Amino acid sequence: MKKLTWIYVTAFFILCMIPSVGMLFYKTELAENRSLSEKPQIYTETGVLNAQYFDELQTYISEHFAFRGELVEADSRIKYELFHTPCDDQVVIGKAGWLFFGETLADYAGVTLTETELDNIAEKLAKVCDYVRSQGKEPLFVIVPNKNSIYGEYMPARFGSCAQVRNLTLLQERMDERQVPYVDAYRILLDNKEKDELYLHEDTHWNNTGARLVLNEIYAAYGISEAYDLSNYTIEESHEPDLYKILFPAAQHYEEQRVYEDGRSYEYIGRLHSLDDITIRTSSGAGSGKSILVYRDSFGRAMIPYMGAAFDNAVFHRSTPYNLSLAGQTECDYVLFEIVERNLCDFGQIEVP
Repeated sequence: MKKLTWIYVTAFFILCMIPSVGMLFYKTELAENRSLSEKPQIYTETGVLNAQYFDELQTYISEHFAFRGELVEADSRIKYELFHTPCDDQVVIGKAGWLFFGETLADYAGVTLTETELDNIAEKLAKVCDYVRSQGKEPLFVIVPNKNSIYGEYMPARFGSCAQVRNLTLLQERMDERQVPYVDAYRILLDNKEKDELYLHEDTHWNNTGARLVLNEIYAAYGISEAYDLSNYTIEESHEPDLYKILFPAAQHYEEQRVYEDGRSYEYIGRLHSLDDITIRTSSGAGSGKSILVYRDSFGRAMIPYMGAAFDNAVFHRSTPYNLSLAGQTECDYVLFEIVERNLCDFGQIEVP
């Protein structure tokens, strides 16, 4: 009995030491949407003893101990597979493998803005239109619905059904009253969801089919004779889904994406780091003689390759609050404002020059 006790105690201490001692020879690799702390220094840059050294060391060890990625992955897998529970509140695990963004739950439940707040946003958009038109350009708005606004049937039953009256629909009613031009992406996507899937299963965003569907309506609203085929695509496992990555940050996993080959080319002006750059400029030989400025968010990533090829020149700007002065400074024919439903309050932050 005494021998078994010593074996148990020894094994316990060995297991406890592995994560810390393992740091000497094992470098953990874990993709995260934040910067991890750097190894603390005993002395500061001025040569003074670092009074925060031990606090910083504790943080550093907690973020860099050996096999951290594997342990986080294992914890996530156990919660996901056995209990159907996410390891992060940002993710809602839905039915049939669908994942949803936790920040969209308030919109899913119903109206979160007051009548006054909705009126103020609508008034602001009317003023934005007046300003854009005063610059000789044509404005247009599009609110992209949250994924669970279109595919609410895949939400967990405990959240009930998707509310029919919501910030998006109430704001668009006010936009109608003030003659603010917009594309009703909510209705378009709802009406076409049975024809083909329009959003990614394990990601926050729409897929290329959903983006092209709404782009066709945007072009029609502008009176542009441009239309994309929605059926002629190939499927590639090429998209790294953001919601899945939150659940399993160490996993190498790709989701199916619809890939279209339109045979149209364009080029980026200046250096491009990623499609999340604040400002992206494109040029093409489309021959349309038209150019566009797009205020966009992450949903705009899927539109950039198509719009880049459709317009002679295009500028895509991603930053909030919106810098409306760009609409006056940029040589273009059209100004498009694209925003996802969960962030439509950002429209109310636009400062009109």
